Amino acid sequence: MNEDKYDNVADLIDVFQRFARADWRKKTMWGGLKASEIRMLVCVKQSNDKGESGTTVTEISKRLEVTSPTVTQMLNSLIAAGCVIRTTDKTDRRITEITLTDKGDQIATKAIDRFQSVFKGIIDELGKEQSDQLILMLNQVFQYLQSVNHLDDL
Repeated sequence: MNEDKYDNVADLIDVFQRFARADWRKKTMWGGLKASEIRMLVCVKQSNDKGESGTTVTEISKRLEVTSPTVTQMLNSLIAAGCVIRTTDKTDRRITEITLTDKGDQIATKAIDRFQSVFKGIIDELGKEQSDQLILMLNQVFQYLQSVNHLDDL
């Protein structure tokens, strides 16, 4: 009887592997930018849209859940691409603020519009009820995988 409970393990593994193989995060978009760089532009735009004049590497690091050196590496790439600028805070020279250029703002706006469109399409495909269930289940899966990873760290 207990065997039936796990008869779809191979199917579940296959689905997760298909997501991993899709490699969406590694594809370049809009002028050769990586998905991680696009996420950073969106993060900075969201800070700017809240009325903040700029954001810091530490704030970006926390929001994207990546290390500060990772943010700095992406930041250098985005500066070279003409998407962001780095300025020193006028009141505290130890603080560096990150702001979007017009080019960076346009790309971030396009990305936000695209993300909205894709996820609205998922909701259209699944319907509201199944979409709500999917959100609930994906959050449960995420929390479970987080707890398993924490156990591996012990």
